Amino acid sequence: MSKFWSPAIRSLVPYTPGEQPKVLDLIKLNTNENPYPPAPGVTQVLHDFPTDRLRLYPDPDASKLKTALAEYHGLESEQIFLGNGSDEVLP
Repeated sequence: MSKFWSPAIRSLVPYTPGEQPKVLDLIKLNTNENPYPPAPGVTQVLHDFPTDRLRLYPDPDASKLKTALAEYHGLESEQIFLGNGSDEVLP
């Protein structure tokens, strides 16, 4: 796949996350933090969610999602490219 990337993309420097201050009640808007709690519906879903599953990392290849997307769009799962944000998908 990288053979199709332009020189501009190849020369990009990966993002370095900013400082995470240890100050309580500080809201850093430049890191997409939210000053509000989750909506009541989200709280209910999380209350009923089997939290034991949260102790494990998800499948890094997102196999189930790739399979579902491929079936939905009539493709092979190898034709689906997924990433976790731009840092992961850009060189």
